[in-house]
Parts: sequence; C-alpha cells; structure tokens
Amino acid sequence: MHDQKPKFGVAGFPPNFKKHRLKKNRENIFEWLSELGLDWIELQNTYGVKMKKEQAELYRAKAKEFGVGISLHAPYYITLASADPEVVKRSQERVKQMYELAEFIGSKRIIFHPGHFPGDSDLDRSKSLDQLILKLNELKDELPIDKIRVYPEIAGKINQLGSLDEIIRICKEVSFARPCLDLAHLHAREGGSLKTNKDVAKVFERIIEELGHEVLHECHFHMYPVGVDSNGEDGHKSFSDTVRNPQMLLFDSNDDIDVYYPRARPFVEVLKTYGVNPVVICEAKDSQDEGALRMKRIFFEEET
Repeated sequence: MHDQKPKFGVAGFPPNFKKHRLKKNRENIFEWLSELGLDWIELQNTYGVKMKKEQAELYRAKAKEFGVGISLHAPYYITLASADPEVVKRSQERVKQMYELAEFIGSKRIIFHPGHFPGDSDLDRSKSLDQLILKLNELKDELPIDKIRVYPEIAGKINQLGSLDEIIRICKEVSFARPCLDLAHLHAREGGSLKTNKDVAKVFERIIEELGHEVLHECHFHMYPVGVDSNGEDGHKSFSDTVRNPQMLLFDSNDDIDVYYPRARPFVEVLKTYGVNPVVICEAKDSQDEGALRMKRIFFEEET
C-alpha cells in the first residue's frame, strides 16, 4: 500500500542555498531543504565520481537527520553504446563506482544518460541500444541490484539515445532499471508535446501499458520548463520565465504565447489523478527550490 505522497526536491545546490546562512558547509543543504519543506536532493556527479567515502557518510547522516532523500546523477560521459571497447569498459567501471558511492551515501537511485551512439541511421540507433542493454546486464552479478536501481533518463536532444520508447525498452530488458521520466526533455525532443493534462496523462498511460502501474510509483521525474529548437532541448527555464520571441514558438494558443512548457500544474494534477508517489526533481534554471516548492504546494492545494 502506498501513501500516495510524492517526494519533491532539487537537483544540485540552488543559488538560493548559496545566499543562505547555512551555505558555508555543503552538508547543510539537508537542513536547508528541510526548513523549506522539501524532501529530496539529486547530487550531481556529472563530471566524475569524486566524492570521498567520509563526505558521503556525512551526507548520509545529515540526510537521515533531516529526513531528506538522496538520488545520484552519474557522469555524463558514461557511454555504454560507444563503438570503442575501452570507452565501454570505462563506462562500466563508472557505473560500479556510482553503486559504491550509492551504498556509502545511502541512495537507492542512480540516474544516468543513455548517451550518444555511433552512426546516425535507425539501424545504428537500434544496434547501439542493444549494446547498452547488453553492457548493463553484464554488470548484474557485480552490483547490489536488489537494493539500488539505475534510472535511464529521457534525453533532451533527438540525436541521443533516450526517447520514451527507448527508456521503456531498457527498463523491460534490464531488471534493475526503472524510468527517469524527464518531462522537459520529452517535451523538447517531441517538438513541444506536453502542454495539457491530457498530454501528460498519455506518458503515464504508456508506462502503465508497457511496464505496469506499480512502476509509476518507482519512477523518477525531472520536471521544469524548457526551451525548444529543431534539435530538441534549448536550455532549462524557470517556471516564471516568459518567451521573448513569440515567432519562435512551436505552439498556437494565444493564451499560452508568453510561457515556456511543460508547466507545473498540468503535471501535478495528473500526478494526483493517478495516485502515485514517485520522486519529482526540479531542474528549473537557477530556481530549483522555487519550482519544487511550487509543485509541492499545488499537490497539497496550498498554492493560491
């Protein structure tokens, strides 16, 4: 039985934390988030797994003290679909390093980008996805997969592995994988697809259809507005940002001409409708905490 209360949190260390009285020591992020009323932090290891065991254990203790969950974002340069065997081998080692860090820090979620792939044809793409799945599964017996999951993330660029269908396939064929549904990335790579409750609900229904309703509880969401261009994602935005060049918009509604998508309210309303309790991380530009609080307030009907 689920409590039907999602966890809302931030990616990294927001600028507002750096202005706060607690900013001197980074481990104070957990106290700061607790004071705000937020539930989670996604710690970024995007340029390498460099955190020492002692720091990880300190973070673990602080997270427990203040009731804040932790997920870990793996390095961007994990590339299991590479044509270079040495790059693949190094990528597998970094997955192992992330699992070791997750054990030290007490995290059960490792987020990673499926990454680039060699070639540009549909066949190249399919073969690369096959390889990624194979190389992940090769690690199965070396990792504590019963305790810690990997979360392949929807990619923002259309020339990268990480469509919704590809994320679903990875999760079908890798027993310890669950979806990281970055809705901003999905919106961008599909040319601006998530503007209404119905649009968001289609994503939920796809997960239920392919992976089962229970997996919705285990999903990891990234949610924030995003700019869109012909290649997909064109930069993170805040929920308060407006579009400066209406001629570049990919949607028609005059009512919506001054805002970026996806928006907070349609997502949260769908979340409530489906009664699931995933982790929701806000990656809004320079305002992760503000965006996460906005979504949490909408969920609990506190926003005016």
